[in-house]
Amino acid sequence: MKVKASLCVFASLFLTFSGAELAGNWPPLDQPPPPVAKWTALVDQAKVPNAPLVKTVGQCADKDTFCNWSCTGCTRPDSDVTKCPEKTDWGLTFDDGPTEFTNTLLDFLETKNAKVTFFVIGSRVVENPEILQKAVNAGHQIAIHTWSHPALTTQSNEQIIAELKWTEAAIKAAVGITPKYMRPPFGDYDDRVRGIATQLGYKIVIWDEDTNDWMSADDKTFQLTWIEGNFTQWVKQPSTTGHISLEHDLYKQTAERAQLAVPIVQGAGFTIKPVAVCTNEQPYLENISLTGSAAGPAAGKAGKAPAAAPAAGKAAGKAPAAAPPAAAPAAYPSPAADPAYPPPASAPTSAYPYLVGDAQSSPSATPATTNGASLNTISLWSFVSLIVGSFMFI
Repeated sequence: MKVKASLCVFASLFLTFSGAELAGNWPPLDQPPPPVAKWTALVDQAKVPNAPLVKTVGQCADKDTFCNWSCTGCTRPDSDVTKCPEKTDWGLTFDDGPTEFTNTLLDFLETKNAKVTFFVIGSRVVENPEILQKAVNAGHQIAIHTWSHPALTTQSNEQIIAELKWTEAAIKAAVGITPKYMRPPFGDYDDRVRGIATQLGYKIVIWDEDTNDWMSADDKTFQLTWIEGNFTQWVKQPSTTGHISLEHDLYKQTAERAQLAVPIVQGAGFTIKPVAVCTNEQPYLENISLTGSAAGPAAGKAGKAPAAAPAAGKAAGKAPAAAPPAAAPAAYPSPAADPAYPPPASAPTSAYPYLVGDAQSSPSATPATTNGASLNTISLWSFVSLIVGSFMFI
């Protein structure tokens, strides 16, 4: 009897501690995903500005003909979001998740009734769909930060589309929403990237205040106290507009620093809002709105998935009532299976030059494709330890 009871406990603990990955066959994580003909066809190549493909980010022409942010900080008001328009609004944004550290951040933000924007990486979504679901349920905005975190000006048109659309498909499969906002990794984009993003229906979000918190991962001279020190100074600056600040939930130490930054911003009289709320625009293709710092997503009629999205399927995590999950692809196509388009360009092999505002490299590579539920190492060892401990009392 004790053995049976213990086995029931084990089963319960297994479900509690297992980390289910997003169901379906996805491209290898943290690697450039394959182009898909249907998605590529969504963009009229003749209307994409003919900016040259950049070989090394940071090597800039004498004249910035194509408004390259990496070179000159150039932005286009009609397509780029750089600040919150209202002077008392603050768009707090976090890049590179969702990760295990996002959980603690979400719990803290809930205590402060603060809603933010998460620019998520498709590969992280596949690994952590339940964390993304938690963010959606809490009323935070979800936006695109590409599949493998490349510098987009170094990618072909077809590859840029694939980076964005594969991430969109993963988000749709995990939580049933289709983001209308994206942020280019490293803040690296030009008119060619803008033209593609615009045709795909995305607005580009950059920032006007940068914590440079990513430097704390490798630079031992970086002091974490600089993060809250910057916020202390930023809230005192005279401005006719609000702000959009950049942080990362990729690392434990950077995700935790929000616990000091948020009180500074709120204490100075700013209202922290998702970017789509401060710009007063729809965050998703579906009819789901965000209500700022007061509540989560409002219920609404789910929009139709884009024609190029993979076929509907069951996804991990509980779906929001307004938008049931869809689109875990049966299989991802390889470049060879799509001969009308060239294979994806290789990601740069050398380290990226210093770029203010984002990590210099994408997260470390993760084993290739996923097929339904799996256990992460921590969860597995936790489960094993609990089994051993429980048998001691049988």
